[in-house]
Amino acid sequence: MIKTGSQFQKHYPCVLAIGGHDPSGGAGVIADAQTLLALKTWPLTLITCLTAQNTRELCQINPQEPEAFAAQLAALLKDFRPAAIKLGVTGSLALQEVLAHFLNRYPDIPLILDPVITSSSGTGFADQEQLSHLKSELLPHTTVITPNLPELDLLIPGKASVEQKARALIKQGCKAVLVTGTHAQTRGVKNLLFTASSADPVVSRWERLPHEYHGSGCTLASALAACLARGEPLDKASTLAQDFTWQSLENALKLTEGQHLPLRLQSSTHG
Repeated sequence: MIKTGSQFQKHYPCVLAIGGHDPSGGAGVIADAQTLLALKTWPLTLITCLTAQNTRELCQINPQEPEAFAAQLAALLKDFRPAAIKLGVTGSLALQEVLAHFLNRYPDIPLILDPVITSSSGTGFADQEQLSHLKSELLPHTTVITPNLPELDLLIPGKASVEQKARALIKQGCKAVLVTGTHAQTRGVKNLLFTASSADPVVSRWERLPHEYHGSGCTLASALAACLARGEPLDKASTLAQDFTWQSLENALKLTEGQHLPLRLQSSTHG
């Protein structure tokens, strides 16, 4: 049983998850909330856009009106102060401008940015103008950005190495880059954590799981936000978040003909 009152608040720091709504529950703010609560943090959620999607395709994106989003954010902040922020799909350039103004006011809150640029089915979540604004106005506030290899290539185009591209992001203002290697054509998965303070990345190796998964990136970024909100140092938070994500994928459910859905209900071993 979850304890209420002061004990509950002491052990469940609040994390603000900002992103799209995925009706399947595999990705978006539902995935964020599942992850955050499983890792003993309290999920606060703000929806940037409604989507028509399932485990196989993204059909439509309907961003919120920026005025409504700003009002929801202001109301929430009157009552809560997040210990960390996880940002996924931003919805529109106008919403990104609201977010940039918000982040300017709270520079001390850790921000984990999951750069959702395209869906797993290939539909775009962000155009070039949004991407440029993200890099110039949101990236400098970012504690950790968590791109997969295709997202890293979109953020830093060209033929540079993974390390050179990650270092370029750090030069643009973020403190750390966690590059996930699931898209590489390798037997195992190698994830790389680059930081401004270290010359060498922290390498994490994981067994490659056999299926396609809907919401693995959301799970990782939210898990990282939860661990940082609970006071873990970045290197430990990265390891715990990757382990949580791998277990969620290993236990994923096959509920449709589409991608597997991560099962984020796990034991208390991470607590």
